[in-house]
Amino acid sequence: MGAPLGDFPQFWTAFLYQFRSYLRTWRFVGLVIFVAIIAGAIFAVQAHNGVATVTTVHPDASDELSTYLALVVDASILTGALLGGDALAVDLQGGPGYLMLTQPVRRRTLFAGRFAAAAVTGCVVISVYYLFAAGVSEYFYQTIPGALAVSLGLAFLFILATLAVAFFFSSFFRSPTVGIVASVLILLLAFPTLTSVGTLGGVEPWFSLDYGSTAIVDVLMSNFVHESVQHLSLGKKGGSLTIYSWYPYPWEGALIMAAYLVGFLAVSYVIYRYKEVKG
Repeated sequence: MGAPLGDFPQFWTAFLYQFRSYLRTWRFVGLVIFVAIIAGAIFAVQAHNGVATVTTVHPDASDELSTYLALVVDASILTGALLGGDALAVDLQGGPGYLMLTQPVRRRTLFAGRFAAAAVTGCVVISVYYLFAAGVSEYFYQTIPGALAVSLGLAFLFILATLAVAFFFSSFFRSPTVGIVASVLILLLAFPTLTSVGTLGGVEPWFSLDYGSTAIVDVLMSNFVHESVQHLSLGKKGGSLTIYSWYPYPWEGALIMAAYLVGFLAVSYVIYRYKEVKG
C-alpha cells in the first residue's frame, strides 16, 4: 500500500475539486457575467450622459468611483453566498459526502481547500467590477486614484468575511439550498437591520459586518466624515428627532471584517470537523 497523501496534495485536490464544481455548475461564469453586466450598464449610462456631465457632477475621480462602486457590496454578498453557502453542506448531507468523509482525508485540508477555492473565485469575480471601475476613471478623468487599490483590498477582505459567514451556515445546515438561502438573508437583510438599529439607538454599529463593509466605498470619498448628527424638527409641540450617522475609518472597517472572517471561519471549521455524517 502506498503512503497516505500529505496535507498539501489533499489541499490541492480539494481546491481543484471545488473550483471545478464552480465551473461545472456555471456559478463562476454566471457571476462574472452578472457583475460585468452591472458594471457595463452603469458605465454605458454615464458615457451616454457625456464626459462633461459626469465631471461636473463629480469633479474628482475618487468621488465618481465612490458612486460607481455603490453596488459592489451587494455583488460581494451574492457572490459569497452562492460560492460558500453549499461548500460544506454537500459533504454533510450524506450520499456522496458520506463517501468523501469516510476516506482517509483530513477534514481540515478539505475545509482549507474549499475555502481557498471559494476565496480565489470570489476575488476574481469582484476584480471584474474593479477593472471596469479603473476603465471608467481613465475614460472620464485620465487617471486612476490610488485609493481604488485600497478599496479593492477592503473588497477582497469583505469577500472573505462573507464567505466565512456562508461557510458557517453551510456547516450548520445539511441542505445546500438552505445554506445558500440563509446566507443571502443574513448578509443582505439581517446585518443591515442590525446597523440601522444601532444607528437609531445612537450607537455606532461597529458590531455589524454591514457597517464595516461601507469602508469599501467611503475610502474613496474626498469629503469623508466619520460621524454626523442631524436634528429634525417635528413641529411646535413635537420636539425634535436626532439622527446619527457613522461611517467607519478604513482601518476600522478592516478590523470589523477581519473579526467576522476569523470568528465565523473558526466556528464553521469546528462544526465541520466534529459534525456526524449519516449515509
